[in-house]
Amino acid sequence: MQAATHIHVKGAREHNLKNLEVRLPRGKLVVLTGPSGSGKSSLAFDTIYAEGYRKYMESLSTQARQVLEQLKRPDVDFIHGLSPVLAIEQRTGNGSPRSTIATVTEIADYARLLWALHGEQRCPKDGGRVTQRSLDDNVARVFAEVPGERVLLLAPLMNAKPSVLREELPRLRQRGFQRVRLDGEIKSLDDPKLVPSGAKEITVDLVVDRLVANADQRSRMADSLELAFREGRDRAVVLAQKTADAPWREITLSQSLACEICGDVFEKLTPRHFSFNHNEGACGTCGGLGRKLRFVPELVVPDPEKSVREGALKPWRIGGKNLIIKHNAILKQLAEQLPFDAEKPWKDLPEKTREILLRGAGERLFAFKLKRMREPKAMVFAGVIPMLEESWRETDSEGFQARLTTYMVAGECPECHGSRLNARSSAVSVGGKALPEFFALGVNEAAEFGRELVAKLAGNEALNEIVTGVEQRLHFLLQTGLGYLTLDRDYDTLSGGEAQRVRLATQLGMGLMGVIYVLDEPSIGLHPADNDRLLKQLIELRDRGNTVLVVEHDEETMRIADEIIELGPEAGAEGGRILFQGTPAECMAQPYKVSRTGAYLARKMSVSKDAKTKIADGTWLTVRAAREHNLRDVDARFPVGLLTCVTGVSGSGKSTLVNDVLAAAAARKLNGAKSIPGKHRHIENLDFFEKLVQVDQEPIGRSPRSNPATYTKLLDLLRDLFEQVPLAKVRGYKASRFSFNVRGGRCERCQGDGVIKLDMQFMADAYAPCPSCGGKRFNRETLEVMFHGKSIADVLEMSVREAMGLFRNIPRIMDKLETLNAVGLGYLTLGQSATTLSGGEAQRIKLSLELSKRQQGHTLYILDEPTTGLHWADIQNLMDLLFKLRDAGNTVIVIEHNLDVINLADWIIDLGPGGGSAGGEIVFAGTRDEIEKAERSLTGVALKRWSEAARK
Repeated sequence: MQAATHIHVKGAREHNLKNLEVRLPRGKLVVLTGPSGSGKSSLAFDTIYAEGYRKYMESLSTQARQVLEQLKRPDVDFIHGLSPVLAIEQRTGNGSPRSTIATVTEIADYARLLWALHGEQRCPKDGGRVTQRSLDDNVARVFAEVPGERVLLLAPLMNAKPSVLREELPRLRQRGFQRVRLDGEIKSLDDPKLVPSGAKEITVDLVVDRLVANADQRSRMADSLELAFREGRDRAVVLAQKTADAPWREITLSQSLACEICGDVFEKLTPRHFSFNHNEGACGTCGGLGRKLRFVPELVVPDPEKSVREGALKPWRIGGKNLIIKHNAILKQLAEQLPFDAEKPWKDLPEKTREILLRGAGERLFAFKLKRMREPKAMVFAGVIPMLEESWRETDSEGFQARLTTYMVAGECPECHGSRLNARSSAVSVGGKALPEFFALGVNEAAEFGRELVAKLAGNEALNEIVTGVEQRLHFLLQTGLGYLTLDRDYDTLSGGEAQRVRLATQLGMGLMGVIYVLDEPSIGLHPADNDRLLKQLIELRDRGNTVLVVEHDEETMRIADEIIELGPEAGAEGGRILFQGTPAECMAQPYKVSRTGAYLARKMSVSKDAKTKIADGTWLTVRAAREHNLRDVDARFPVGLLTCVTGVSGSGKSTLVNDVLAAAAARKLNGAKSIPGKHRHIENLDFFEKLVQVDQEPIGRSPRSNPATYTKLLDLLRDLFEQVPLAKVRGYKASRFSFNVRGGRCERCQGDGVIKLDMQFMADAYAPCPSCGGKRFNRETLEVMFHGKSIADVLEMSVREAMGLFRNIPRIMDKLETLNAVGLGYLTLGQSATTLSGGEAQRIKLSLELSKRQQGHTLYILDEPTTGLHWADIQNLMDLLFKLRDAGNTVIVIEHNLDVINLADWIIDLGPGGGSAGGEIVFAGTRDEIEKAERSLTGVALKRWSEAARK
């Protein structure tokens, strides 16, 4: 039978697909493009991948299918020519806090095995070498270190209270032993006052033998040591004395793994000792998370303008009445005894006084007279923060603990300092590096270290495969442009594009052939200078005999594709059709009516700016000496009232500067947020702004009940509207009647979900429309309330554009709908589940919420890669919107790699020159016309090349 040359999809109707039939060439790189919401992901992931995964699952046993995740059968007639399908999707948030780049790529698995088998062990207490010696080795050591000296051989026996020893020691006498050492003093077992009185525990060592370490005593020494090891559970102590007047010297011996200095015994290492997911390896304080909740002064004193009397120490103002009275009494008496002025603003108090109030005054005593005390009592004041920590640990009230938690942040664990491993595991090294030190390296440095290990250990047959596995996986991470990331970076903190490229690196290491790879915009977060390496990896996957399907809007990716499939013409209900299928050259030759992508790809059209160009008027929002993460005392100036684009290669410090430093500080000052900004000296001219609006790509809700209408508060307006309908007034219905989240108006059989979940056991969960409400979510009485012939359920099933026609005469509702339409989301249905929205759609919904509010100007807008998931036509709409915000008197700062956006910006700040430790500097700050002349700016190089291509 001849092998299939195409993947034939017929009758695809998933989501908005219009009964599609398409043939995708196998063994080729195929790009699926089109406007946001046109059906690209529905075809690639919800149809092709879902069917391939389902067919694979059907080949497994029933038991296996019960364990693995199930996907529902896609709405398609058939798909022929499928082979195993692997999806590499974007992923943001919701991951495990224990997942790191090292664990996801299996580098951690290989490294744990290497450190367990080849690691040099050191004692965490004193740094002594941890080795295992045989009986002969120990005998030889004694004769080598104390030749000819008087020797006492002891066996560590127990630590016990006197009452226990009075029962145990006579048994030693019965076994023939004559002496013991109690707390360092040698005593005879016949001594009637052998055990002192008291309750303190006593250390007991059994005296096994006394001899002189001469050569003729070797046999006796070996026998006595063997007995000492047996009695001391593989531990023995040698006391040696050169002369009768000389002090005794102590040597600890062991047949187990033990420290050469202190003699502490350790169990044999296994890979679990280097895993922070197992008790053997995890730090006992943080449980292997590397972070611990702690109170911070910035949150304990949120308003430094207040005095202590006015409540500057805010968490001391919560709790029961008696607790608050106690705290106030303590502060009043401290003010008299330190002394300090309790009426003076906190920021004006001497630094030493503030530190004593927060952290305590060491052992200094204060005389406190509190409620129910007859006389003042001298006590040590531990400090507000230590006392809060004690209250948080000891309280039984979950509510009180939750309120205290609002004054805490997750900080570095004080015991493991973020390494996640315990002291024993962290004291083992390979090539001079402990495992946490290796994981703390950037991928670039780790790859160099891996190459050194391969060179050193390649001849070791047992270790060769392990070190090669580590080195190869690091190499693949480098190939996908992730050299700036550290191996211990939390996987959950990666951008969607970074997470996708980490998984792509894992796939590159597998060397599979004949597989269908489906990728979702892998270029997200990549600077044009980094994009080439990613494209080489996609070509390499294809050249191995795989089929690579990429949902993408990136121009360079489209140009190297074997075939482009464009969906459209619009989004949502107006999309779901194939507009064009063919080579990139054929696509560029199409007129705009046939292919919007081809017109932009051929540079016949481009993203343009209708708004006037503005220049800085001399007012600057300035960040001084930012030094968080890899930033190197950066001074960054953002022109007030303009649109600034912050760019730079991946890992250069853009997000750190804008999000971690500037946005966190602005949110704290302008919005009253409890955020802790990254390290910096200060920020100038924040007072110029009235509020901060930060728009990121985090989902608008984790629950399927969240939707665009609920997030934008549009549903509140709709409920108020339906409450005013005459029938609702007659029946006495309130606005809550029209919510599917509360009892009363919702269908109780499905509890407002609209569907009933059917447990299919080893098959994917199936959902059937609720037989009571027919999927409408509301009960019959609620659905009888109509506005212009539409129930609340009918309205939620409408698209934004359809709803605009229905509510054109209701200004408050129209304001919300018009802004949703303005950001290019007119195709979304008002009740679409938040879990089905892309990151770009979620970001534009957030933007629309802010735009629907009354614009006062003087607002600081910060957006993080807003072009994610956007076609050129969508980017044009977005830029028009951002310039309207600018012209209304607001300041807009955008983190972006898209050259169309950078080209239109009023001001550009370029960080670099590289990523990670090679970045953290501002290599250019200025206008678009100046950046191409900047020698160190890779963005300038990319823009110059981009402009030259456009002029051809």
